[in-house]
Amino acid sequence: MRKKWSLKERVLALTKQEKKKGFRHAIIAVILCIVLIAVIRIAEPPAESSTDTVSSESVFSAAMVGDMMMGRHVEEVASRNGYESLFQYTGDLFKQVDYMTGNFENPIVDEGDDVPEADKIIHLSAQSEAIQALEEYNFSTVTLANNHMLDYGHEGLANTLDAFDNSSITAVGAGRNAEEASTYSSGEYNGLNVATLGVNDITYSAMEQPGLASPGVLTSDPEEFIPAIQSAQEEADLVVVHLHAGQEYDSSPTTRQQELAKAIADAGADIVVGHHPHVLQSVDVYNDTLIMYSMGNFIFDQGWTRTRDSAVAEYELMEDGTARIEFKPYRIFEAQPRPVEGLTEFVHRFRIFRQLTKDTTNEEAIVENDERLIFEVDHSHVLEDREQ
Repeated sequence: MRKKWSLKERVLALTKQEKKKGFRHAIIAVILCIVLIAVIRIAEPPAESSTDTVSSESVFSAAMVGDMMMGRHVEEVASRNGYESLFQYTGDLFKQVDYMTGNFENPIVDEGDDVPEADKIIHLSAQSEAIQALEEYNFSTVTLANNHMLDYGHEGLANTLDAFDNSSITAVGAGRNAEEASTYSSGEYNGLNVATLGVNDITYSAMEQPGLASPGVLTSDPEEFIPAIQSAQEEADLVVVHLHAGQEYDSSPTTRQQELAKAIADAGADIVVGHHPHVLQSVDVYNDTLIMYSMGNFIFDQGWTRTRDSAVAEYELMEDGTARIEFKPYRIFEAQPRPVEGLTEFVHRFRIFRQLTKDTTNEEAIVENDERLIFEVDHSHVLEDREQ
C-alpha cells in the first residue's frame, strides 16, 4: 500500500521540484541575456570615423549640439580612452565647419580642488581637460547658462570662467557679474560676424542670480535677455541664442518654451538652440528663425533609450541666402555619440526624425524627410547684413 505523504512532506517535494525548474529558468535567462548583449553589440556601428563633409557650395557652415556633460561616468570613459575619443564619430564634421557651439552642462572642478557643493541634490562637475577636447574639435563657443553651472557655487563658476578664458573657446551666458553674464560673444567666421548668447530658464530655490558684483548666469528675465539680443542683432550678421528651458524628458515643448523661443526670435535671433529636456524635441521655423526646441543629449551618461537618441544640426548658408539645416542622427553609446548604422539603423533613424518633426508647425520648411532630414530657411538677410 502506497504511503500517504503528510502536508509537510508534500511541501518539501514541491519545493525541490520548483528549485530544479528555477535553476533551469535561470540558466535560460542568462543565455538569453548573453545573446541580447551580443546582438546589441553587433547592431552598434563599427569603430570608424565619420565621413561627413561640408558642401563646397556653402558660404558659411556651422554645427550645433545639445547637452554636453563631461563628468560622472563620462569622466570614467575619458579616463580610459581620453576625452578626444568622445568625438570619434563627429570630429571630422566639426573640424570642417566654420562655427561650432553647444551647451556645457557642468562647472570645472579639478581633482584636488576643495570647492563646496551648492545646496541642491545633483552636483555635476568635470576636469579642465574636457575643454582641451572641445578646442581640438573646433568649438567656437559654448553656453554656460544652465541649471548646473552653479552646482559648486560662485567658486565653481569662477573656475569655469577662468578655464575658458585660458582657452580658444568663448563662453557665454554666465559671468562674474550681471553685465558680463548678459554680454554676447562676437566673432568673425569665414567672413560672417556671428553673435552668440545663452539664456537659462531653469532655476532652483538656492540658485543665486548675478548682481552688480556677484557672478551668475543670464536668466530668462525679458528685461535682461531681450536688450542683449537686440544689441547683438544690430552688430552681427547671424545671431545664435542658446535657450536652456522646458520639462525634463518631455518629448514636446511646453507652452513657456515656445513663448520664450518666439520672444527670442522676435528680439532678433536667427537660430535658437534649445536644451535641458535631455530628449529630442521638434524643430520649427518661425518668421525665418530656426528654432530647435531641444537637441537632447550629445555627450551624457544617461542610459535609457530616448536620452541616448541624439542629433547634430549642420547649418549651411548658400550663396542665394538659403540656409539648409541637416539633422544627422546619432545614438549615445558609452557616452559617445555614434552614427545610426547596423541592424537597427532604420528603427533609430525613424524614431529620431519623428521626434524632430512631430510638433513642427511649419511643415513647408521640411524639404527632405526620409534617409535624411533637412530643413530650409530664408536667411538672405544674413548675407545682406554682411554686405552693409
